[in-house]
Amino acid sequence: MGNMAEVVAARLRGAGVERVYGVPGLALDPLIRALEVPRSVPTRAGVPWFAQARGEESAALMACADAKLTGRLGCCLAPPGAGVLRLLGGLYDAAADRTPVLALVGGADGDLALRHLAEVSVFCEPVSRPEQLPDALRRAARAALTERGVAGLVVPREVLTATAPDEPADDCALAPAPVRRPDERVLRRAADVLGEGRRPAVVVGNAGRAASAGAAGVAALLGAGVAVTALARDALPDDLPYQTGVAGPLGSAAAATLLRECDTLLLVGAEDLDHGMLRDRARCRTVVVEPEEAPRGMAVPDRFPADATVRVSGDPSTALEALIPLLRRTTDRAWRVHVEDLVRTWRAEGRTRAGRYFGTSVNPRSVVAELSERLPDRAVVVTDSGTALDWWTRHLRLRNGMRSLLSGHLGLPGAAVPYAVAAKFAAPERPVIALVGDGAFQGGGLNELITVRRHLGLLGELPPLVFCVLNNGDLNRLTWQRRAAARDPLLPLSAEVPAMPYADWARLAGLPAVRCDRPRHVASVWADVLTRPGPVLLEFVVDGEIPPDWAAATASAAVA
Repeated sequence: MGNMAEVVAARLRGAGVERVYGVPGLALDPLIRALEVPRSVPTRAGVPWFAQARGEESAALMACADAKLTGRLGCCLAPPGAGVLRLLGGLYDAAADRTPVLALVGGADGDLALRHLAEVSVFCEPVSRPEQLPDALRRAARAALTERGVAGLVVPREVLTATAPDEPADDCALAPAPVRRPDERVLRRAADVLGEGRRPAVVVGNAGRAASAGAAGVAALLGAGVAVTALARDALPDDLPYQTGVAGPLGSAAAATLLRECDTLLLVGAEDLDHGMLRDRARCRTVVVEPEEAPRGMAVPDRFPADATVRVSGDPSTALEALIPLLRRTTDRAWRVHVEDLVRTWRAEGRTRAGRYFGTSVNPRSVVAELSERLPDRAVVVTDSGTALDWWTRHLRLRNGMRSLLSGHLGLPGAAVPYAVAAKFAAPERPVIALVGDGAFQGGGLNELITVRRHLGLLGELPPLVFCVLNNGDLNRLTWQRRAAARDPLLPLSAEVPAMPYADWARLAGLPAVRCDRPRHVASVWADVLTRPGPVLLEFVVDGEIPPDWAAATASAAVA
């Protein structure tokens, strides 16, 4: 092995890194040369390979999306100085959503880079000598994976170009942590609390997605309703009759009703559940199943009395497997029937609202509803912030095997395009669809279409990669927030987005594109686009006067 950059590449492979996203720079050129630059569809045999992004923030977002989709360590790199500052936006996304990402930063201006990285990292360390690098890389990878956060290393060019030692290189592979069975007495208390409830509810969060089968088993025994957090949107399929959708301030009305009416609550890895959803629930008996190492800032409802809350620490899957034999099947199914009626009514209302349109403008609800009817198996659906998130929450119905991705806590505008690009790189056999508003697309998505064009030879014959742009000429979420705050649904559109022909821009970049501005063509356009291989930009000219559910409820209250 020639130099330390090659040692780093080999150790990244051992740690499970298959792609490294980044922007070139003189300080990191030795490492980029040690990585593979793909000339065909990447395979495991040729990893890690280097995917060049148009900017450092996009590179960090891609690493974050890769880690969310695969469950492995994401990796990004950036040159020193301004590159580190640009990297931080994407790294904050990974930190907020507790996603394992390793950030490698060039070493010039090392002190400045270290200070910035330390703000967002669970592990951050400079490497000043070649012999320090292998151990530092191992500890950084371990910290990112075990603490589910960002780990940063500042590595000077002279360390990367130093001659590698002659001894055999090991890797960063980590032995799986031993799984500890939860305390039996705590499990029995949890079973007693859940068994005594008459209106039970289960919420599956991001840290509990691997335990979704166990959560469904508990719900079946107790006759409970189920909700998911936005980051765990795909943990349970939407065709379950008792699945009420996303629990959040701007989430499903059915999930909000479930949490408001329940008297017993099981939180499964729901560290990302918004605190506001548990307001005024002091009388609700609660069982919290949380990872053994409770994350910082976890949304465990401290407002609940200690004598009404049972906390089960440990691996959520193991905990639920041990809990299920202690539960008895309830014979009173009235609550479950009520929840299923609630879901049925909520979904029927959604279909009705998606079927409406006014004048000749496309109803944005219908765009997602028609997509939902035609989603290919194992599709990955990415959403941006803004009203695209509202329609994704309200009208998207995921089946088993499908995945969803978003910038959760940070809600970073423009994240959907780099997320979708990384999802396609990470899972080339899956169809990938990104839903993005025109404001977010201008804010961060346009440039990464150049990345797609750069890799068109890799992507052209693969299942579709669709960038669906909802063009309403407005920062529509902001407009509806202003209208809700003013309690005036007729407040004029107030956050204009400069007009731009998105489909024409994509064609200019060398990508296929379709534009749709007729309501009756929405279904046929989706049917056509989803059968094409390769990337395509799909622009819908949509009506900005269609309110999200939360804004419509505010308007109704104002009228009343």
